[in-house]
Amino acid sequence: MRRLTLLAMLMCLASCDGHGTPFADEAAARQARDLIAQRCGACHRVPGIDSAQGRVGPSLAEISRQQVIAGHFVNTPEMLTRWIEHPQSLLPGDAMPEMGLSHEQARLIADYLYRVE
Repeated sequence: MRRLTLLAMLMCLASCDGHGTPFADEAAARQARDLIAQRCGACHRVPGIDSAQGRVGPSLAEISRQQVIAGHFVNTPEMLTRWIEHPQSLLPGDAMPEMGLSHEQARLIADYLYRVE
């Protein structure tokens, strides 16, 4: 029984990212990568997305390990989603523009960014 428990734990860990939440499915991951390529890559570098090589904004590699977002906000998945969705309402005048993303699109992007290293 102990071996089955250990095996179950290892299987759960293998399917999770560093934050313990697996991506819903490959279609969601693909949608997130497409959104990042279309909306974020001109300004940011994002691991795993060849066209995301921008140098205007910071690299988004290992963003899940950063303490703050935009120098002002505690880095949580919820705050990153809010920042991606409406940066100008959180920090008016910041260089990060409103991208016209829905809450769901912003959440997909944040989920992806929290999974890449």
